[in-house]
Amino acid sequence: MSIVEKAVEKLKTLQPEPPVSPLVDVEEPAHPASTIERLSGRARTVDQSAETTPLWHVDQGALERAGLLPTGDEANDRLADELRRVKRPLMDNAIGKGAKVLAHAERIVVTSALPGEGKTFTAVNLALSLARELDFEVLLVDGDIPKCHITRALGLDGQPGLMDVLVDERRQPAEVIVRTDVPNLLVVPVGKRHPLTAELFSSLRMEQVLEELGGRHLRRLVVFDSSPLLATSESQVLASHMGQVVMVVAASQTGQHAVHSALQSLNGSPYVGLILNMSCLPASENYYYSYYGLYPRGRLAGEA
Repeated sequence: MSIVEKAVEKLKTLQPEPPVSPLVDVEEPAHPASTIERLSGRARTVDQSAETTPLWHVDQGALERAGLLPTGDEANDRLADELRRVKRPLMDNAIGKGAKVLAHAERIVVTSALPGEGKTFTAVNLALSLARELDFEVLLVDGDIPKCHITRALGLDGQPGLMDVLVDERRQPAEVIVRTDVPNLLVVPVGKRHPLTAELFSSLRMEQVLEELGGRHLRRLVVFDSSPLLATSESQVLASHMGQVVMVVAASQTGQHAVHSALQSLNGSPYVGLILNMSCLPASENYYYSYYGLYPRGRLAGEA
């Protein structure tokens, strides 16, 4: 053996063997996750962290004292039954099963011709009834800026709300959504009032906010409580953004001229339903009941 060969053999004996890594079973995915799957996983993580945020307590007693909930089991049962009739066509329109397909049918505004006809009571109870549906969550938005009954009754005064996201484009609409302890019910309060409410409602920012609040959520219905149509200018602007309008008419109180004037202001709305409210007749004698009925545009309860 040559000197070189001897040197090589010596080096082999001196060189340490490379360490052996332990075997680890790694289950390779059958195929890489798609972008949508990865984003869905991220969304689930975000949702889980959001669910840890304390839920806002809805005080039933406070709502009853504010006149926004009926008192007594009999009144509750009767109203629940009547609201089932009211909400059915609204839901059919929202899922595309109505007589015609409506743009933004998930957006529902509850209004009236004049103050004192029960529109806020109807908006709150309609939202609660819709929230009992298994396939939807409901976002109740206080859009009655001058009165803000819902905001005050829920104790959300001072909380950022609708007006804040309209004024400040840096603020995300999701920041003002309040998740309540009522299953499937979310709320957006009024926020800080602004003198240019009608102008803000008619802005491009308003449409962007509406898209963020509900238009991109296939399972979310957005119910607005609006100021009366003949009392403020912003109510008509708000209605122009909606796919469905529910107008409350107080029996033996709202004049026919006021009703027709309010309906004329909704001339561009694709779907308008009327609810007869405050009827004195008992349910057995009143075909329409106290809160019953969505009617085709321009037709009033009791008309032939």
